[in-house]
Amino acid sequence: MLLSIIKNTQLLKIYDTIKTSFWFTPCLILVSTLCACALFLCIDLYSDFYRVSWLHFLYHSDADIIRTLLTTIAGSVMTVVSITFSITIVALTNASSQFGPRLIRNFMEDVSTQIVLGVFISLFVYCLILTRMTDHFANQSFLPGLTIAGAALMTLFGILLLIYFIHHVAQSLQSDHIIDNVYSELQSSIRKIFDQQKAKESCESQDINEPTAGTLPVSLKSPYCGYIQAINYDQLTEWMSKLDGHIDVIVAPGDFVVSRKTTMLCNVKTLSTTDETNLHNCFTLGSKRTPIQDPEFAVDQLVEIALRALSPGINDPYSAIACVDKLTAMICDLTQDKFPQGIAFDNQGNQRLNYKVTSFEGLANTAYDQIRQYSQNCLAVSLRQLEGLACIAEQANEASHWTFVRHQKHMIEHGLKQQSLIDLDREKINRRLKHLNTLLNSGD
Repeated sequence: MLLSIIKNTQLLKIYDTIKTSFWFTPCLILVSTLCACALFLCIDLYSDFYRVSWLHFLYHSDADIIRTLLTTIAGSVMTVVSITFSITIVALTNASSQFGPRLIRNFMEDVSTQIVLGVFISLFVYCLILTRMTDHFANQSFLPGLTIAGAALMTLFGILLLIYFIHHVAQSLQSDHIIDNVYSELQSSIRKIFDQQKAKESCESQDINEPTAGTLPVSLKSPYCGYIQAINYDQLTEWMSKLDGHIDVIVAPGDFVVSRKTTMLCNVKTLSTTDETNLHNCFTLGSKRTPIQDPEFAVDQLVEIALRALSPGINDPYSAIACVDKLTAMICDLTQDKFPQGIAFDNQGNQRLNYKVTSFEGLANTAYDQIRQYSQNCLAVSLRQLEGLACIAEQANEASHWTFVRHQKHMIEHGLKQQSLIDLDREKINRRLKHLNTLLNSGD
């Protein structure tokens, strides 16, 4: 939700980094816990709660017993923190080896794990601070009862949280659960990117002014090397409006650029070095791809899970079939959507920017090509891909949709013909091909 509000690409990158970190949420919880501890201590110091008769057990306990209890809780919580970190590392290692190293991002993005780590660390620090304050108040025969009650409640909450965490880890390591999470992220990513790109093309058609032909375009070369994580198209449009020119962005988020690679073709009357630097600053580069503006990122994650499932070391065709099902569902949704044109206008309706956009063929072929290539020896996956193509053909309504179905059907059929199969398997293949051919003929 927040990604759709933030427009600055640098802030988007920072937000994405924070969201996939194990330090921000725990530190936030720790600071909040320290503030709560200070608040409770102030209430205990300056209130008259210790005179309330039914709170007598909180404010008139033995200080030595309370310190021993708090020390025991702190030591036990530190042991639980070690166990929690160990479980987390084991989960990350298992995810990296079985599903691919790029899936670690999804586990690090898990809010539940971040909260569990933050609560346990905060409880440990809370008990240490309270132990010292209890020693201070012992000489005055007074204890911070409300603060001690907070420690007890946090301990009970921590026990329940530990039970939930073990259940959550056991659930999150299931392949079907991981595949469904990646699919949900894929849907959210595509919808967000489509909405952002279409918003740039909301100019009325009668107000559109085509770019005027000027001098030969100037090639702008990237001063940096890395993956393009985000491009600030709004800022590019504003700069072109100020310079009264037009620019073509020939790279897209997810592309890897090397230093001195041409990334833009700029058509303006004059372009200073400062203007060129400002245009390059609209690109956010990093050492890895992110799903901020790259819809193929989540597609590649599902494909990677399927490829690893088909590897001889794992040999899990059911996970590969689940990936094919999710990718088929994604492609079916794309058949009902209108892809952006990659054009941006300024406030006066002048076309200022052309940029590369995601196409149906690009996403669909990315989803099917590698799985088809790696499933030559797994008939079940090939059959499921044929069934998926039939589902896509039922919802196809444009020429690009039919072209994709025909291309993939031809490639799968050609690959299956190269295999030596028994007659029953050939019958299953022919039945699906016949149904797919019927759908293709009805679409012509």
